[in-house]
Amino acid sequence: MSQNGLVLVTGVSGFIGAHVVDQLVIAGYRVRGTVRSAKVLNNKKAFAVYGDAVEIIAWNDLVHGTHPEAFKGVDAVIHLAAPLAYREPNAEIAISVSVDGSVNVLKQAEQAGIKNFGYISSIAAVTAGFLKGEYTPLTDQDWVSINKEEILSNKDVDGFSVYVAEKVLSERAVWEFVDQHPHIELTTINPPFSFGPFAPGHRSPYEGTTFNPQTLSTTNMLWGLIKPSGAHPFAPLFMDVRDVARAFVAALKAPPASKVGRKRILISGNWRQLSDIAELVATKRPELASRIPASQKADLPVKVKQIVDNKRAKEVLGLEITPWETTILDTIDSLVDLEKYWKARGVDITAK
Repeated sequence: MSQNGLVLVTGVSGFIGAHVVDQLVIAGYRVRGTVRSAKVLNNKKAFAVYGDAVEIIAWNDLVHGTHPEAFKGVDAVIHLAAPLAYREPNAEIAISVSVDGSVNVLKQAEQAGIKNFGYISSIAAVTAGFLKGEYTPLTDQDWVSINKEEILSNKDVDGFSVYVAEKVLSERAVWEFVDQHPHIELTTINPPFSFGPFAPGHRSPYEGTTFNPQTLSTTNMLWGLIKPSGAHPFAPLFMDVRDVARAFVAALKAPPASKVGRKRILISGNWRQLSDIAELVATKRPELASRIPASQKADLPVKVKQIVDNKRAKEVLGLEITPWETTILDTIDSLVDLEKYWKARGVDITAK
């Protein structure tokens, strides 16, 4: 694919999606991004910062719909759009939308003659243990064991279990399709929670007349560290969202699977204790120190600092992981800027 190839990216309105667009443009690619029709106008305005390098089109039904125009002239596809379990009426629909939507986009790409396909999975497809206090080094051979029938029959199933099922079953379905169509070069990226600043095209946290915390995506957890009314922030395994985006861009020119093996790429930064994060913010941003209550400096039990083997990410993609300190401080700075923006509009979002 040429340096100035055209990449179709689904889900560009999201936190990660906007960064993937940003990194693609930086690398010299043109981007065609898909969003739901209701979001087209706002996203066209947001991504106008990139000029002609980015175009936004509507695609409402990724699950059943066909959209041959979306694939015209496209050299590669990066599929990021995914349902959030808690937004679907039940587990069956959530899983079906995720699995069928992913396979439908991949199938249409293959029919259009596109061989380069990137897919976002999650570390949750590899292990659910990091939310349960279990810390074992992980490799790309690891999978969470899922019993779909058990999940669907459990009326009280929690949202996270449905999310894990979505990720496992969707990723497996994508790999099964590629096993049947081996000419496709598939790279799946399995990141943990992503922190970092907002990309230039991600304007949803700034839009509207009232602030919606859900627009913060996973950075909402880190905001809890300095938000007076925030809950105790969870200190998860995390990495820089810009590294996630760079991984997708690097995958476009990665060696073929015939040379490097199946490209299921786990990426992660180091686990950091909450006290480490709190100390960093208090030291490097002393004006925020008073906003970090002592109760939010407690640690979680952990035995190892690194639970994900990034070897494949470095060997196959040449990916270097951003220092965790940079990720945390850039995220905090972005959130503080957002607070100032809303305060100038007469809204104190820290009270939400």
